[in-house]
Amino acid sequence: MSWLLVVPCIAALGCQNGATPASGDGKPTTTTGPEAALSASAAPPGSAAAAAPKGPIPNGIGRPDADIAKVVNPKNEAPYEGPKATVRGTVRIKGDAPPATSFKFPAGKCGEASATYGKFFRVGLEGAAADVLVAVTGYKGFVPAREEAAKITIHGCAFARRTMALTFGQRVEVANIDKIESYMPYLDGAPKKAVLVAVPGGAPVKLYPYEPGHYMLRDELPNPFLTADVYVLAYATHAITGLDGQYEIPGVPVGEVRVSAFLPSLDKVVEQRVTLKEGDNTIDLNLEYDATKDDPEVRKKAAAEKRAEAEKKAADEKKAADTPEKK
Repeated sequence: MSWLLVVPCIAALGCQNGATPASGDGKPTTTTGPEAALSASAAPPGSAAAAAPKGPIPNGIGRPDADIAKVVNPKNEAPYEGPKATVRGTVRIKGDAPPATSFKFPAGKCGEASATYGKFFRVGLEGAAADVLVAVTGYKGFVPAREEAAKITIHGCAFARRTMALTFGQRVEVANIDKIESYMPYLDGAPKKAVLVAVPGGAPVKLYPYEPGHYMLRDELPNPFLTADVYVLAYATHAITGLDGQYEIPGVPVGEVRVSAFLPSLDKVVEQRVTLKEGDNTIDLNLEYDATKDDPEVRKKAAAEKRAEAEKKAADEKKAADTPEKK
């Protein structure tokens, strides 16, 4: 029996492997911004796509391999073995300085929280943009994820980065490298089976995004600022920038591709279409921040006005439909 799997992805970052856009909200969470949905129906029994997946597809979430393959390798291709490119570069942000957030940080025990969450977004030297999701899409071929888990650490009441990117099938592993403090990380949008504690220096807490989409990594303890956007994508060619703004994505099939950069806090995407050659390829990208347009309060007000306008339009259309025409 066929079923429909709705896979939220970042529309402007592209959807790899021949998936086609479709309307509808993703299962994990309802989100706004440059996130759309792509749908993939299960193939009929006996077809090529319904056969056992070709090649290794890392499975760290315990779902059937075939379910994961339908999303990350719908054409059931063997892993790409042709000429490969490494895409690297620096993402910078130009314009106004980031405004301060309204978070209050506990004194004494949260040394890194203020540096991580005290501003609307993080900027390093010479405008280097941190926490940017960079993706390469549009190539021909299947590139599997390298590991079963995507890893992140907590220290000083802060995650090592404010954005994570996973390939569907990977789990999240959260390691606490503090010496004293414990945390209770969880994925907002994923089923919670138990309260898990990340103790100092202990084994990583394992979290399982069973569907592709957008999640929030949070803490059960009263640290409202302690969050990270988690994007579970249908392809493996992605990376997150550090405070130096740099990224590196190896193993990309050569040829024409799209390289995109997305900063969740700004809800903005920039992209370039390039032709990759075998070996190293340097692609630098620039985002822009205009405080008069991109300030969070301004964006919130604009979003509220847009929703109100849409609701009024829907109400007017309903009223018109319910009103009998005069002859």
